[in-house]
Amino acid sequence: MSTTPSRLRLLHITDPHLHADTEGLIHGVVSFDTFRAVIEQAMLDAQSPDVIIATGDLVHDETLAGYQLFQSLLAPLNTPVLCIPGNHDTPTIMSSVLNAAPFQVNGSFQAHGWLLIMLNSFIDGNVAGYLSSAELMRLSSTLHENPSMPTLVCLHHHPLPMGSRWLDGIALQNPQELFEIIDAAPQVRGILWGHVHQASDRQRNGIRLISTPSTCSQFRPDCDDFTIDNRPPGFRWLDLQADGTIHSEVIWLD
Repeated sequence: MSTTPSRLRLLHITDPHLHADTEGLIHGVVSFDTFRAVIEQAMLDAQSPDVIIATGDLVHDETLAGYQLFQSLLAPLNTPVLCIPGNHDTPTIMSSVLNAAPFQVNGSFQAHGWLLIMLNSFIDGNVAGYLSSAELMRLSSTLHENPSMPTLVCLHHHPLPMGSRWLDGIALQNPQELFEIIDAAPQVRGILWGHVHQASDRQRNGIRLISTPSTCSQFRPDCDDFTIDNRPPGFRWLDLQADGTIHSEVIWLD
C-alpha cells in the first residue's frame, strides 16, 4: 500500500551568476566555485530535495557554456530542476540548454499535493522585472484550474520593497497586478524570489513572502546605494507541508 508523502522538500538556489570561464569573478567571488560548494553542502543534508528551484541569473555573461556548467553540476542529481530567467539571463540560450528532464524552464509543476508556478519576469534590455499580460493570464488560469491545491509562486524579481532605494528601483514593475490575482486565490501559500541577494521572510495577508541569498555574493540590506555585504554564499530549504504550511531555513556556507 502506497502512502502520500507528508511534505514536499524544496532546495531554493538563486543568482549563481556563472560564466563560461570557471574562474570568472562576480564581485570578487569565483561564482562557479561557490555554486559548486552550495550544491555539495546541500547534498550533505540527511534529507535530499524532491525539487530544486532556480530563480534566475543562472549565468552572468550570456554564454551557452555558462548554462552548460549549470546543467553539468545539477543533472547528475536526477532531481527536477525548475528554472526561470533573471535579468542577466538570455532566455533563448537558457531554454536551448535546459530543455529536457530533469530540467524545466518556466511553466508549472505538481508534486506531493503542491502546485509550483514559475513566473517569467524577464524584460529584454531591462534590469527591472515585469509580468506580461500573458504571464498574468497563465497564473490566473492555472490557479483557477487548481483551486484546492496549496501553491507556491516563484519569480526572479521582488514584488515587495526591500528597503534599499537602488534595489527597489529594479524590482518587479507591476506588483499590483500580481497581487490582484494572488489575493483572489486563497490556495496560494507563498511567493518566492531571488534577485535581491539577501534573505527575507515576511507575510502579507497570511501569505509567506520569501527571498533567498545568492549562491555567490550578497547585497547589504537597507542601503540606499549599491553595497556588497560580507555574508557568505547561501541557499534555502523549504518544507511544504500537507496542511499548506511552509517551514523554511536559510543555510549559509561555512
